[in-house]
Amino acid sequence: MIIFIFILIALLAAGFTCAKKDEFYPDYLSPKNTAAVNGIFSILIFFSHAFQYYSMNGVFDQPYIALRGYLGQTVVVTYLFFSGFGLMESIKKKKTDYVKSIPYHRFFKLWYKFAILVLAFLALRIYIGDKTTIRQALFAFIGYTSLGNSNWYMLVTFALYVVIFLAFIIFRKNNYLGVAGVFVLTTAFVVLLRKLESPEYYYNTIFCLPVGMLFSLLKPYIDKLLMKNDIFWFGAFAVIGALTFYFGDRKVNSVVHYSLFSVCFVLLIVVLMMKTNIKSSVLDWFGQHIFSFFMIQRIPMILFKHWEITNRPYVFILCSFIATVVLATAFDRLMEKTDALLFKSKKK
Repeated sequence: MIIFIFILIALLAAGFTCAKKDEFYPDYLSPKNTAAVNGIFSILIFFSHAFQYYSMNGVFDQPYIALRGYLGQTVVVTYLFFSGFGLMESIKKKKTDYVKSIPYHRFFKLWYKFAILVLAFLALRIYIGDKTTIRQALFAFIGYTSLGNSNWYMLVTFALYVVIFLAFIIFRKNNYLGVAGVFVLTTAFVVLLRKLESPEYYYNTIFCLPVGMLFSLLKPYIDKLLMKNDIFWFGAFAVIGALTFYFGDRKVNSVVHYSLFSVCFVLLIVVLMMKTNIKSSVLDWFGQHIFSFFMIQRIPMILFKHWEITNRPYVFILCSFIATVVLATAFDRLMEKTDALLFKSKKK
């Protein structure tokens, strides 16, 4: 596995640049820059999922196992933070009109694609002979249960769309109160998940999205402070880095520590992006096809495990990776056509 990590590092190094002394990248949270960063974590998520389908015990696998163990759920924190930031930017520009569009243009637009893939996983279970209860199948369509697909992140995403819609419909005239409402309702959702005895990984990174929304509101002040010169920037980077290490060392003992670790970790990445930049068409692709690449990757993995290819790990990973890229590309092209039909009148 470490060979694939080296390839990823090579991709990073090839497109890596650093701003000159006392200079920064003012567009560090532009869609182009966030796509590359999300692309890195999309690939790491793929490796983490692949890890679940075969035994990884070689000597060259140990560094990756250590990395995977430390990162844990933080491989999704940029997804959440950047989503929260982007949503808040849109709300600031389009105000209530954008909030009112969330149920259809955000929630439904994502859900129907998810539902299509859930049906694909249901068909896959029938093919390989896995039994599925009616309850399991029905709850799979909201992400509460799994049919072999990645589910918890989708459940959280759907819930957060509802949370954001409610918060900003209630506090439509004040963005700060709206974000405060998102924090409160997100906390209520976490309490509900704990009451339902859901695994901690369902919610130990969830606050990264409202933090991304808050960052959007505070960004002008943060930029003005940290981009004064390298001393201010490095001071912030060092403090956040120390907090990340502190909470990371204690994350396994407390969901609060894990949540704080997740927030500090993503803030550390964001501050780093102020000073550094990654240009890579390859990483951009993975960052622009997050949903399809994330959701589809388990289909070839399950199939190849069923066909007993997992006893050849490198063949398994390569075949799964290539198959996922091909399927994700085809799926997104098909969804572009369905989106054009379903959302045509609104776009006009």
